[in-house]
Amino acid sequence: MELSELSTPATLDFLDAGDQMPTGLDYGSFVNDDKVVIDYTAEEVSSNSTSTWEDAAATEPAVAQALTTVSPIYNSNINPWTARQAAKKQRLERKGHTKSRRGCYNCKKRRIKCQETYPSCEHCNKTGLNCKYPAVPQVVHQPQHQIPLFSLQDMRFFQHFLMNCVPHHPLGNEAIWTHEMPCLAQNHEYLMHAMLGLAASDLLCKDASLLPSAMAHRVKAIKAIKKTLNEVPKHSNSSGSGTNNNNHGNNSTFFEEGNALMATCFALTFQSVLLDDGMAEFMTFCRGVVLVAIQMYCKGARFLFTNWVGKDEMALLQPLMETVPPIRPDWVDAALAGVRGLEPLCVHPVETEYHKLLVDMVEALYTSPFRGYQIICKHYGWWLQIPHERFQYLIDPTNHVCNLLATHWIAIKQIMAPVTEKEHLVNPQERPPRDKHADLGTIRWLKYLNHQLPLEYRGYNRWPVWVEEQLDRDLACFGRTLG
Repeated sequence: MELSELSTPATLDFLDAGDQMPTGLDYGSFVNDDKVVIDYTAEEVSSNSTSTWEDAAATEPAVAQALTTVSPIYNSNINPWTARQAAKKQRLERKGHTKSRRGCYNCKKRRIKCQETYPSCEHCNKTGLNCKYPAVPQVVHQPQHQIPLFSLQDMRFFQHFLMNCVPHHPLGNEAIWTHEMPCLAQNHEYLMHAMLGLAASDLLCKDASLLPSAMAHRVKAIKAIKKTLNEVPKHSNSSGSGTNNNNHGNNSTFFEEGNALMATCFALTFQSVLLDDGMAEFMTFCRGVVLVAIQMYCKGARFLFTNWVGKDEMALLQPLMETVPPIRPDWVDAALAGVRGLEPLCVHPVETEYHKLLVDMVEALYTSPFRGYQIICKHYGWWLQIPHERFQYLIDPTNHVCNLLATHWIAIKQIMAPVTEKEHLVNPQERPPRDKHADLGTIRWLKYLNHQLPLEYRGYNRWPVWVEEQLDRDLACFGRTLG
């Protein structure tokens, strides 16, 4: 087969600009960039050119080898210029080499290829050197932060939270709840879940099917806040504590984290009031608020909430409390008789302290409803500060004496409804409008605990059961304002 019979054009690289185009061929195809397309069908190869190719192949072995590489059909009709270009290109080609990037230190120092055999390479074995490899960097693929997906129902919960069930504690902080806290919730998932769970629980009176959603948000918030609290350093800053460290605290990340944790504890506390068996969790999250506040104080972090200290709250409440009429004496007599009837059962120090607080609380109602409210707050401070072991004894569901004390405490709060509801009147212009429905509040706890008591303790619980019966007939029977 003659080369002129080939119908496929060949493409060759120009190796440098000084190469001259060989004569005898038709270059009528085209030259594009550094490629030239040669059409071998354009013209027949002359006999003179054939002899020139044969001479080049005979005198230059590299040319002959290149010709064999360029075309599998090597004969005397191959252009010697083409052969020389191919041979020159072959000489410039470099054999492939994979550089060793994980070799041992000795091979790198000697600039030789390491076999990369572990625990030592062959070169080090032969020379008796201590073979050491550089540490291989570990590529850790961090999962991207996934923004939690919230449904349209969750958005309904969020709107209900802002419009109807913003916590009224700390007193006078409604604007903080409706402005700052939703902003913090965007960066702290546990706060968002706590707000949505509280709203879902508040809507249960209208739609009982929302219970799974309310509990799901609550569980997510509790799990996340436990994890976060475990990661918070236990020790305060070495530079001091309290207000002397405020400038440092304002610039620290714990300012935002601490306020989000505190708000989450408050929201979970208020949701506990909406659960039948939520009294123990209510008390637990109240203690959580105090623990977070202590951490923030020690780190010098600034509080977004105001009036959350007892003295500040009392200053806000006193003008309102002084207008409350005295509690009916027959209600106070019945409460005092019920509480005193528990005295023989109270043996443990926690029980005796609890019992004394209840007696003082009821006796104060004879002279001043506001004084009775102050002792209620003192009761809160008592179980907020007792050691963990005593607190666990207090909330133990199998401790029926403490459960009896709790039923009497809740019943006392019911006959004090005209006093306790004044908490909702602090800065009423800032409070979002609430739905007009009767909120059972801690009455749920009273019903639940009355039902849980064994028969042998029912005789000590007659007065709380009587209070429950009155509330079943009329929620406003003790002066409570509905809606």
